[in-house]
Amino acid sequence: MAVDSKLWLRFAMRRWPQILLFVAALWLTFSTERFYTGSNLSSILTRAAIVGVLAVGQCCVLLAGGFDLSQGATVGLACAMAGTAMTKGYDSSTCFAAALSTGLLVGIVNGFFVAKMGTNPFVTTLSGLMVVRGLTFLVLGGLTLNKLTMFAALDSKVDVAGVALSGRAAVFMLATSVIWIFLRQTLWGQHLRATGGNAEAARLAGVRTDRMKILSFALSGLCAGLAAVLLLSFVKVSKTDTANGYELDSIASCVIGGVSLAGGEGSVLGAAAGCLMLKTIETIITLRGLDDQYRSLVTGALILTFAATDAWVGRGRRK
Repeated sequence: MAVDSKLWLRFAMRRWPQILLFVAALWLTFSTERFYTGSNLSSILTRAAIVGVLAVGQCCVLLAGGFDLSQGATVGLACAMAGTAMTKGYDSSTCFAAALSTGLLVGIVNGFFVAKMGTNPFVTTLSGLMVVRGLTFLVLGGLTLNKLTMFAALDSKVDVAGVALSGRAAVFMLATSVIWIFLRQTLWGQHLRATGGNAEAARLAGVRTDRMKILSFALSGLCAGLAAVLLLSFVKVSKTDTANGYELDSIASCVIGGVSLAGGEGSVLGAAAGCLMLKTIETIITLRGLDDQYRSLVTGALILTFAATDAWVGRGRRK
């Protein structure tokens, strides 16, 4: 019992910001009218789907000790490629493959530069963001593609326990489950986490850390391609600035969900929960009639608090 108490105390000390946020959000939701309705809860899950899928991919990179700032731009390019494929007469399955393969290719290129060339993940993906945005402009020719209805079926709803869930929400939950199983139950997932925890120790233990880094960015790119499919099912438009800033929301979701920026710690379930928490806060702000700028204020304060806590816990662990 004493050991269990120590474990719970250690968990509470490491996760006190998340615990306080959960309690505060719970209080706010109970004190906010019209929050606990089936349509509202379904709406939160649906709106969280796109950034949630990105957060799952971002979590993979963070666990491996990296950082991906090119996710939003990758979503934009994947939308442009899928939209262009549709305008040329290709069917929805080909457009789907175009979106996923575009994201996967961008992720592999990012991973190659980080793992093989030794470039800093921040610099690599920041420059990648700029290059990919430029490629999106070239693909679209500076124009906007409208009426992209090839993924409209994902907008349909299915009844689950009396709650109408959209196809986007279902894909979000499925993607989260698949990658969670991959990271928890496969040797590659364990090696990826070990790479972020201590790359040199993992390498000496026989882990191909360069491959794990490439894999993490490939998963992030693949999730960006999937997020592009979900986004197109909703907006049905592709522009040069599509998904601008989405990578910041995915990073915020991971940090709030307890994924360490130092690598090696966290889970995709935490990242998904962090995204749902952000969308819950947005909904509460909207229902209370507050200005949208409060969202930026609250999100920034949460990120700073959780990042500072992560750094503090990391220093305590090293001592």
